Amino acid sequence: MDYKKNLFPGIVLTIFSIIYLILTSQIKKFSGLGSDPLGAKAIPYLWGISLLILSLILVKRGVKQRSLEIKNNTYVKTQLNLYNIIKGNREIVATFLSLAIYIALLEPIGFLIMTAVYLFVQTLILTPKEKRNYILTLISSIVIAVALDYIFVCLLNVLLPLGIFGF
Repeated sequence: MDYKKNLFPGIVLTIFSIIYLILTSQIKKFSGLGSDPLGAKAIPYLWGISLLILSLILVKRGVKQRSLEIKNNTYVKTQLNLYNIIKGNREIVATFLSLAIYIALLEPIGFLIMTAVYLFVQTLILTPKEKRNYILTLISSIVIAVALDYIFVCLLNVLLPLGIFGF
């Protein structure tokens, strides 16, 4: 049964990375504030290819673990139950949902606010309930969002969505 912890996320991430790479190819060339020898597609392609390689490693590891379970007669065939898969991977499902909400609200609400909210929520998703520190998480989320905004806007001259409040 351990093979499913690598195989299913690997398959999902492989599909996601392929879609990401297809969408990355649609990025238009931007000549904005100066010449960029790599172009706007370079970093997204790097991330997409990295994600594809890592997800394929997960798939390979899952297939290898399944083969070992079959070889050692420890393989237990179970029916796929969507509810149990979601329940067993609660953090993964919550991460994808929060990321989808972040992407959907990034343009209307703005980078600074949505990034701080997303970091706060994502940290709470990944931190066990007994170890959560809401005040520290809130402060660190705000500081990281402001730092990222400063780095991209002031140092790298990258335009980020301003949103409803204009910052």
